Amino acid sequence: MAVSAVSAARPARRLYLPTIVIAGLAGWLSWRGWLALGQSGVARSVSAGRFELAGPAVLGFVAVVVVIEQIWPAQRRPVLARGHVLDVAYLLLYATLVVPLIVLIGSGFAGVLAHAQPWLVLPRVPGVPGWCFIALAVLGIDAVDWLAHLGNHRIAALWRLHAVHHSQEELSILTTYRAHPLVHVSFLLSAIPILAVESNVVTPAAVLTVYACLGALPHANVRWTYGPADRILISPAYHRIHHAATGRLDINLGTVFPFWDLMSHRAVFPDPDRSRAASATGLAGRPVPVEQAEGRPRYARTMLSQLAEPFTARRTETP
Repeated sequence: MAVSAVSAARPARRLYLPTIVIAGLAGWLSWRGWLALGQSGVARSVSAGRFELAGPAVLGFVAVVVVIEQIWPAQRRPVLARGHVLDVAYLLLYATLVVPLIVLIGSGFAGVLAHAQPWLVLPRVPGVPGWCFIALAVLGIDAVDWLAHLGNHRIAALWRLHAVHHSQEELSILTTYRAHPLVHVSFLLSAIPILAVESNVVTPAAVLTVYACLGALPHANVRWTYGPADRILISPAYHRIHHAATGRLDINLGTVFPFWDLMSHRAVFPDPDRSRAASATGLAGRPVPVEQAEGRPRYARTMLSQLAEPFTARRTETP
């Protein structure tokens, strides 16, 4: 009788359908992208995407910031802290498998957008410098990323995927790459601004690389604020508030620019008093398995558990 009572109260696991649907969508878009690129084009496009998103410029930038984090940290911790080690594993996963996924689903999504292209592409505007359209595209990407990020916090199915990123209790620039691969499906709409200006200018890959670096920097384990410029560019201290060790915080959602937070009254600026201890990061109650749990770290098991967790939903069976 006691055994059956314990079994009845034990949390059981079942498949979580929304995540499976998102995985199916990613698979379908990847298949469309593969067909659109062709076998030879896939390798070329993946190489270009890897160079743009995880190439020498991005990795060099990350390496420099990692050194700075050790010299002027917001929270002092060893180079081989558990969070750093697992985030490096996520970086390797990102460079080897996630970037190809982004390229394929992006190409597949572009095929879907092609049907709506006449409505999305701005007409040719002679006399306007190309840099104006590039600036418009970057602002558009940032606005769409903000909307996708808000959706990741407000929609339960997307939060299940995004929570992997927020599980990090030792925030650093490497945490940029701690993300569930399927979360990138929600950011596909950022392709629209690039498509919108393509009749006037092709957005240079270098611009997207710089944007990727500026989007990674706010995760850095430093106390930096930009003073009055915090209203123009997101600082690490500003974004750390978003990663505070609670649940879903629908504040400070911007990637590079805080404009969208300001306009939606979701901007919370850091306290200028730098003598205060840096706030803890992560998720209260640890709903996602973390490497900082007690005992010997099992990085492979923890990473696989984090990637698998969104596919399951807990329930407590009643007698």
